[in-house]
Amino acid sequence: MYKMKISGARKAYILFNYTFCILVAFLCILAVWHILVTSFSGKAAIMGGLVTLWPVDFTFDNYQYVIKDAQFFYSFFVSVKRTVLALIIQMFLTVMAAYPLSISKNKFSTRQFYVWFFMITMIFHGGLIPSYIVVNNTGLINTIWSLILPGAVPVFNVILLQNYIKTLPDAIAESASIDGAGHWRTLFQIILPLCAPSLATLCLFVAVGNWNAWFDGMLYINDNAKFPLQTYLRTLIVEVNMDQMSDAEDLAKLVATTGANTAKIFIAMVPILCVYPFVQKYFVKGIVHGSVKE
Repeated sequence: MYKMKISGARKAYILFNYTFCILVAFLCILAVWHILVTSFSGKAAIMGGLVTLWPVDFTFDNYQYVIKDAQFFYSFFVSVKRTVLALIIQMFLTVMAAYPLSISKNKFSTRQFYVWFFMITMIFHGGLIPSYIVVNNTGLINTIWSLILPGAVPVFNVILLQNYIKTLPDAIAESASIDGAGHWRTLFQIILPLCAPSLATLCLFVAVGNWNAWFDGMLYINDNAKFPLQTYLRTLIVEVNMDQMSDAEDLAKLVATTGANTAKIFIAMVPILCVYPFVQKYFVKGIVHGSVKE
């Protein structure tokens, strides 16, 4: 059997890629690990900067503190609610936009117009202030819908799903049409089951994007009690830090609460860490097929 000879340059390229990816993965894992061991360390050890790769003065006090923090769990619930609603709305609208855009020009004569209609929103954006004015004038300020509706149609996801559907043989939809299936039945019973890798990938994008979002919560939510989890964590770690840096006594108190804050941060990571392994196997296939334009 003939084996293709790999050149020295190709071997060096592969070695560099593997080395770089392993290094990046190690740094990511190291950051998560450091947060975890800090959350199990005592306050004195954290204040003294003694925590590195293993917990010092192992304790559950930080997690006991988190359990008593009602605001943390309320913000956690807000993020769960936001992620679930955004996942349902964004995926439904993505499918509704991607399917007709995947139909050929012969069957959908104005298809190109709508493609550009969506594409132009990726090229030009109204800006932060006009976006805030729109959200404010529609009465969404300080409601969970201000975190969901402005990004209800993610155009990038529409393009990925559209291109993935276009990779499916035309004979599939044509056979369904001959058998009497309309567009709705063809879409939900034939096309979407075949798009499972792409849909799983897009669900991951939507879930991670909404779970990790913090800026829109800070922008559109005025009531601290309604903050999503990431915005709440931001107020603990960033704003408090900047306000109290000038006072030595307050700084000591701030450092003393670092363990509790790292516990909150780690708990906030857990949902995504639990979900990702189940959709990881679809990730590469969904991205590669969805990114190829035919």
